[in-house]
Amino acid sequence: MKDALYHRDGPLYVPTERTNSPWDSRLLHGGAIAGLMAHVIDRHEPDPEWRILRLTHDLCRPAPRVPLEVVTETLRAGQRIQLIQARMLADGQEVARSTALRGRLQPVDLPEHAVVSGGVPNGPEGLASEGFLGGRGQPGKRPPGLNAAIEMRRVSGFAFKGEGTAWLRIEADVVAGEPTTPISYMGMMSDFGNGIGQLYLGGKMGCINADIDLHLNRYPDGEWICLESHTHMEPTGLGTTHTRLYDTRGPIGRVDQCLVLRPMQFLG
Repeated sequence: MKDALYHRDGPLYVPTERTNSPWDSRLLHGGAIAGLMAHVIDRHEPDPEWRILRLTHDLCRPAPRVPLEVVTETLRAGQRIQLIQARMLADGQEVARSTALRGRLQPVDLPEHAVVSGGVPNGPEGLASEGFLGGRGQPGKRPPGLNAAIEMRRVSGFAFKGEGTAWLRIEADVVAGEPTTPISYMGMMSDFGNGIGQLYLGGKMGCINADIDLHLNRYPDGEWICLESHTHMEPTGLGTTHTRLYDTRGPIGRVDQCLVLRPMQFLG
């Protein structure tokens, strides 16, 4: 049985230690925020004829690891697109806001030139497994936090130089006793581009993302997702990470993240 990021307590979502941020264990991991928001949005007025195309999370302020309320509403209910908003509240204060753009399925025969194509990075088969930012701990004594629930198989990079490509698999559910759907799984996964493409700037300074903007042209097949990430930082202390997403079949979408500076407490 997998660990869960949250347990339900009536209308509240109670974080477990699996949600710990590597920046500060008193705070939520960005992937834990995005995973829960995706999970709740996916359960808002569900309809199998619709798919989420874009999921944007604005991480308004550091989110404490306390029981959370997530409030959803439909902002636009059109015939072809819908816009859904979710607000995450901690002790009554908004800590994150998400918007999802859903599109209605409209099956069509695509001409050959319109079919999404492109190579898939090497792996995950044949690559060695390793931990993510600090390792996975000893068997039976894995440290808390979402990073410790990651199995990673590195393709290239991932050396704090602003670029990296790796296959990731998350060994955790979002909410205990509730199915983790493909979009809630990708919600958790969407925050890791900045980690794969993390840029160390000296003086123990690194880059933390203030948002997560996930675009999917299709939902993934299976748990293994490849992230191909590149970070661009300016002398202003602001930057971006751009990540291409793949499953074993091919490209599935991308993630963009806006970056600001923060001391990297887990270095040295």
